Amino acid sequence: MVARKASVCVVTFDNLTLAKTYIQETGLEWPMLIDQERTLYRSYGMRTANAWALAGPVSMYRYLRLLLHGRRLHKSGSDWWQLGGDVLVDPHGIVRMWFRSNTPHDRPTPQSIFACIDQLGGPANASQ
Repeated sequence: MVARKASVCVVTFDNLTLAKTYIQETGLEWPMLIDQERTLYRSYGMRTANAWALAGPVSMYRYLRLLLHGRRLHKSGSDWWQLGGDVLVDPHGIVRMWFRSNTPHDRPTPQSIFACIDQLGGPANASQ
């Protein structure tokens, strides 16, 4: 992300204790903001999941695949139902990408995020 002149910030609605545990378990190196009131979640229209999204066959398959590849499942925080998303905001505060998850596994690809950053003046446009 440094090469693309972009900053990453992780937002959680969990408390400080759970946030610290997550950071330790994952080795997260980016800043983390705690939004227990879910102000940002509401502002960006993040959804909550239904039982099918959390425990349906697609989710079970994805969890099993993670386990088979040696990944460890992390304990869910204080709200299993809250889904996340990804938001890319430019230096002027304009939202350039907005993605709301439909399931716990639903995320944009890193390539699509990098492409959006590059369009905003990443390495390909650094001389402009």
